[in-house]
Amino acid sequence: MLWLAAHFPDLALESMQRTLGSENTANENTINENRRPLVVLENNRVAACNAEASERGIILGTTLATAHSICPDLLYQEKDPLAEQQRLNVLADLLYRFSSHVSIQQPDCLLLEIGGSLRLFGEYQELIEEVQALGQTIGHRSQIRVARTPWAAVALARSGQQHLADVPLVSAGIEMAGVPGQLIERFDNMGIYTLGPLLELPSKQLGKRFGTALLSYIEMLTGLRPDPRLAIHPPPEFDRDLHLLQPITDKATLCQGPMRKLTNELQQWLITHQLGCTELAWRFSGNKQTQVLQLRFSDPRQSGDSMLAISDLRLEQVALPDEVLSIGLKLQQSQVWENQSQTLFQLERRSNQANVSPFTLVDELNARLGDYNCKRLSTLDQHTPELAWCAGVLTNQSAISPRTSSPARVSASTEAQPFDELPKRRPLWLFDPPYQICQQELELLNGPERIQSNWWRTTTCRDYYVARHRSGAQCWAFVDAEGQWYLHGYFS
Repeated sequence: MLWLAAHFPDLALESMQRTLGSENTANENTINENRRPLVVLENNRVAACNAEASERGIILGTTLATAHSICPDLLYQEKDPLAEQQRLNVLADLLYRFSSHVSIQQPDCLLLEIGGSLRLFGEYQELIEEVQALGQTIGHRSQIRVARTPWAAVALARSGQQHLADVPLVSAGIEMAGVPGQLIERFDNMGIYTLGPLLELPSKQLGKRFGTALLSYIEMLTGLRPDPRLAIHPPPEFDRDLHLLQPITDKATLCQGPMRKLTNELQQWLITHQLGCTELAWRFSGNKQTQVLQLRFSDPRQSGDSMLAISDLRLEQVALPDEVLSIGLKLQQSQVWENQSQTLFQLERRSNQANVSPFTLVDELNARLGDYNCKRLSTLDQHTPELAWCAGVLTNQSAISPRTSSPARVSASTEAQPFDELPKRRPLWLFDPPYQICQQELELLNGPERIQSNWWRTTTCRDYYVARHRSGAQCWAFVDAEGQWYLHGYFS
């Protein structure tokens, strides 16, 4: 077996950054020029700080009062182990796409068994890059190493070393295995600072002197004892909440900050589960009010930017709480994601087009006008032209229920023509009702084509011709059973 350990050294700070209204994340590709100094407190002392706070002179262990005197505009938050655990769960769910065996090692590591994954990704270095990139997309920096045992991978990832013998005891994660932390100080007094000298000591004597917990850790570290890991089971639904550190009153800040973070997480979740979003719901909560905003997409979406763009358009039409304190995003409906195969030249053309799918325009119109205001034309089981179509909701999956009718009787000359040729002889513009006209105004070019339907009640029997009107336009005309001529439409 081969284990990949992903260590998230800034997890506490990144969990805090996620609650900010601005795009203040750990991703170096989304640097905000107006970033403020941030610190995470533990026992009223600085346990973590961002680069801005460090540049102003704040160091780990500084009291809150001292930090405030150095940076009056300081943002701070108490360390929240529950929020950090939730972020680990989110990351573990996303990393499930790389391995079927993902395990959480509290408080800040994830473990993936990647022996079988290398058949797909090739060298494990490529897999490391994929995992790091995925973490950065949702604002988490990771340090990754690969080893033959879980504890060895954790020790290398937490220390950043390449060889197990060089790992300092203080960063090897010994206390995570249940070994008392004071043992590190005892080894330090003995002149043992790294795992190398410790592993050279006789294991039985170590167990007798320092306890079975240390002996068990060393045996699992070196592979002498099995180390079974409990694998996660990804949640079947996406429902995330983001409680903001400061209230937001501006819709633009709301959209480009916390909403972007949530849609980005939804995108990665959809990719992992190979799904496309067809309906989602936003929740905006204030002090005494909660506004729910539901969105439906005419075709499945995976792109976070695409879902955010439609959400932004709809956001302009609704009234939100004066101060938004919490935002939630829930995936209401989804369907299996199906990629469309394309040739090389089709892919090149697609990359040069801003909006490829016509459903993008439909969703933008629905976002501004309201759901179901954009319609599509659908054919019905009728041969009478003005009854052969209807308007329905435009989606790529819902079918329009046709009106119940019996098959119309068509002349033999029409039946003999290929079906795909008939639509070419139908005009796009029809008069409703047909316009009465004299035959002398028409020059008949093609026909007749008899259309006869509704035989069980009032029979409709017409002989249609393609003609040229005296104005020069090509038109579609018919004569009824009484011999009266009608103009029914114009060809484009």
